[in-house]
Amino acid sequence: MKLYFLLILLTTGCLKLPTSEEAQVHYSTQSSNWPLQEVCLNPPIQEGIAKEVLMAKKLTVVIAGGENPISDKKWESYKPSFPNIKNSDRHTLFTQSCFIRSPQAQADCVGESCKKIEHINHYSWIALSKIVAADCLPKNSKDCDPSKVKPGQLAFVVTEKCHRLVFNDRAIFLYGPNGEKAIMHATADGHPTTSVNLPNGWSLKEEILDKALVIYPFGGENKCFYNVIRDSLMQSYHQIQYGQDFYP
Repeated sequence: MKLYFLLILLTTGCLKLPTSEEAQVHYSTQSSNWPLQEVCLNPPIQEGIAKEVLMAKKLTVVIAGGENPISDKKWESYKPSFPNIKNSDRHTLFTQSCFIRSPQAQADCVGESCKKIEHINHYSWIALSKIVAADCLPKNSKDCDPSKVKPGQLAFVVTEKCHRLVFNDRAIFLYGPNGEKAIMHATADGHPTTSVNLPNGWSLKEEILDKALVIYPFGGENKCFYNVIRDSLMQSYHQIQYGQDFYP
């Protein structure tokens, strides 16, 4: 799953997301509390193309689900009603996925109260995440757009998302100069590569996993934040290590 739009077309034109500093986002880079007995709002095994739509006015990403989800076949030609935006096709690299509550739900929610259902074009969708802010590297990249990242840039989309992911066998990791680390979770074409023009101090490495790698959101206590990163080849990553105790 991936969350990567910085410029959102609205009836009034383009709306640029604030930086984390402008949005006053400040969260702990410690892992969130996770229930011992989780109840997934989605099937635990996710394969193929993720069907996601950005509800532009709410800055919320929804995934097909609920009583009337869109089928894979209809998704191919689907065009959501304006100003909603269909996410670019994302070929996922993780083997299991579980999200336990929509961003609007309380941390102590139970059952259906954990699920926020939205309706677009007669289909039902479950709110998966909320986009809060977007940061770019290099920091002076005034033209950086997460939907069109240029060579030598990285875009960081700060999102609220109570989502657990599992990776097996092989993975591509993104490393930063201050101890940052992220794992590639999706590509646009199904062909992940380490041949990417990155900002100074950043690198990519493909590694063999000797056991399953399970990642959880950050924020400590009952908060759920991720930095979802995108490179110039539209490859996407979840940040799993930070260079400081709080972000930003």
